[in-house]
Amino acid sequence: MASTSSLTSSPIKRSGPSLESLSATEARNDSRYRNLVSEIASDVFEQIYLLRTSPPLPEEWPENQAPLLPLIKNIQSGSETQLYQHSAPLLSLLNSISLQVHNSRGEPHESALVFRSCSNHCLTSPYLGAPQKPDLIARWESLSVLEQAVESSSNLTSLKPPSWFDLAIVGEAKVDRTDPAQVGNYVRHFLRHRPELNAVLGFFANKKGYRLVYHDASVVHLSAPFSWSSRPLYAFVHRIYDKPFQDPSMRIIGAHSDHATWATNVAGEVFIAQKSRPEPGLGQRRYTSLGIHLLTARLLFIKDVWWHALRRYHEGLMYERAHAGAPISGLMTVGHYGYVLDKFGQRIRTMGGNLQDRQQKHERYKMRITTSDIGRRLEDVETLGELLSVIYDACAVQRNLYRKCKILHRDISDGNIMLAPNSEQYRERCANGYAEVKFVNQVISGNKDEKPNPTCLLIDLGNGADLNTLPPREALAERTGTPKFIARSLSGGKCLDFRDYSSTSVTMPVLTDRALDLHRIAYGSTYDDYNQEINQDSTVERNAELVHQLFHDAESTFWVTAWILARSAGENYQPEDTWSQEFRTFVNGMRDHHPDPDTLDVRISVGSSEEYWRSILHSDLAGLTLMLSEMFYYIRPEWSYRTQLDAEHVHEAMMRLLLTEIVRLVDDRADIPLAVGVRALPPIQSSSHRSQKNTSLSADQPTSRSRTRTHNSLEPPSSISEETSEPDTMRVGKKRKSPHLNGRPARRPSPRSSSRLSDGTSTRTETETGNNPVQRLKDEVQGIQWGSLYSLQKPVNGEILTTDGQTS
Repeated sequence: MASTSSLTSSPIKRSGPSLESLSATEARNDSRYRNLVSEIASDVFEQIYLLRTSPPLPEEWPENQAPLLPLIKNIQSGSETQLYQHSAPLLSLLNSISLQVHNSRGEPHESALVFRSCSNHCLTSPYLGAPQKPDLIARWESLSVLEQAVESSSNLTSLKPPSWFDLAIVGEAKVDRTDPAQVGNYVRHFLRHRPELNAVLGFFANKKGYRLVYHDASVVHLSAPFSWSSRPLYAFVHRIYDKPFQDPSMRIIGAHSDHATWATNVAGEVFIAQKSRPEPGLGQRRYTSLGIHLLTARLLFIKDVWWHALRRYHEGLMYERAHAGAPISGLMTVGHYGYVLDKFGQRIRTMGGNLQDRQQKHERYKMRITTSDIGRRLEDVETLGELLSVIYDACAVQRNLYRKCKILHRDISDGNIMLAPNSEQYRERCANGYAEVKFVNQVISGNKDEKPNPTCLLIDLGNGADLNTLPPREALAERTGTPKFIARSLSGGKCLDFRDYSSTSVTMPVLTDRALDLHRIAYGSTYDDYNQEINQDSTVERNAELVHQLFHDAESTFWVTAWILARSAGENYQPEDTWSQEFRTFVNGMRDHHPDPDTLDVRISVGSSEEYWRSILHSDLAGLTLMLSEMFYYIRPEWSYRTQLDAEHVHEAMMRLLLTEIVRLVDDRADIPLAVGVRALPPIQSSSHRSQKNTSLSADQPTSRSRTRTHNSLEPPSSISEETSEPDTMRVGKKRKSPHLNGRPARRPSPRSSSRLSDGTSTRTETETGNNPVQRLKDEVQGIQWGSLYSLQKPVNGEILTTDGQTS
């Protein structure tokens, strides 16, 4: 049995709530507190972000534009709307510049950039988040519209709410003051809605001058003020006409409709995003989509992230290593992975790293990974026994991943543990795969030769760590994971107190009767080996350093289990309107948790008694109180001090307790239909009531999770309809055959009420283009000129990239 090794760790980085969970005021305050917007010199901004070509730029204002400047400069305080409404001198100036730039390009049939007021409408969006109403927007329209706009400003206000997808620029205007945080949040929302772009530009103006904004996954840069100089503003409009920052392998389609989506070229094959979820930066700026092939209707899941240049672990390489020789049963496989290339064949990267003092801190590269393994959400579980089996099998995958190739997952969450795909290909692969730690179907069968048939699909090694490639002093130096599920010590950045969280009196859970017999058949003498090691070896290392170890993933699995069970009930559930104080504390502590060394982790107060867990679970699940009680009793101690223990011992303890319940449900025919997430929960506390420190996160990290997100990754945002799946490989809409438990068909739980969305999320968390987007968008997609650079460049293990894209 393997033991943990002594590894070093670096200080934990803080995290905070996601942008979409904050009101507009809260988002501005959060941005100011964390200094998300950085000011750079105006000439530096112009040189890096604007001057890609050398058009003739006027040093003085043309005669037809110069009279507008006094009108802008003389706007009185409290009358900012006059800048972009009524006579609208600011809009008149911008549209006049746009017309002159358009005419200078010699392309009369090219769409024209038209600036409009947006102050009367909130921008429409299918995603969660507070409504956004910037003062100014610009869209691509016909040249005749721009010409009319220059002649008269009376029609410059949008007649209907515009969409984020339809914008070319977003801006804000004030009379005297400057609010970098506000325009900074606008460009963050803008880029979120445009995953095919690597960056966006923005604009801020007052009567004294204007400032330009650049945002990519690394930075939000605000230029120092330009005092109404003509040349930089012309350069800005020229740059927008160039339509920069485009990923040549992606295109937005249907941008002018209410159902915008994206086409992605993967190795020469075009997939339309049937369901997609872009997440805002800063940080990895993740985009996930379920794509349907333009011609064959084959499904492919696509994930794009902006990978930090200083990170050493590549997700695709870890999958490749994990599946080498024999594929690990229950673990996702990849189709394509690597760096996305620009039209010149260079790796697409952020530009904020061009600033010399920010090179190492901010540089990120766009990477893509695809898979044909389409799992289903845990919310689609139909019985209690099925859920426990999925958790059991997820533990087995984690152990096999570690046992075979010493890879830690480091991001166990309710989005990364999925139900197994409805695919014969998946079942066949798993049946012949690596499964030294056996799955529940093998154990329950009582047959040592039973083939593995996992009920789960474990996905997303994006934050994994390959312990075989760790360089000295950089081992496990990052805190990663989904906030509510991160192990307590990792969340706090230090080991739990040695005296308060001692493990010396803790013993390995004991199996009895048929559960014990089944375990012995499956694993032989290892049952006694674990018992003896835990019960007899009490050696402690009081000076142990905190590093991410396998048992931290086991703790994350426990939090996933507890969170799901706490929010679930039987099929005849009646919504509650009162809750115990323990339940309120547990739910709010999990729901609002964001790792911060300076803020108390409410999960520290979780109890291990049966009485405590009885107050957490719905009465329909009261039979699980003993399991959760004993599970947390074993999870609660700080195991970092027991350095000689087998690395898998916490997973072993959890799996024994799960096996006991699974066997009980089978033998007693006690399995019940389960409605996951159906319980009504206490109202969400306003984030304005949270500690300001709890929203802190370093600017090079994503706000929704520590190096990741609040939920979702390669998880299909919702279940896939049977009509759009490929019959021979996916069959995603059908109920998976279960070889476990009683073998009886499960009843579908009663329809979920709105209270099912218990963590405050909405069903509208992703863009859906309908059951058959191919026919509706086929003409537009077929008209795309893709070029030839849509292949991915594979990474190299251990490489660190410099700002010129070279390896070191």
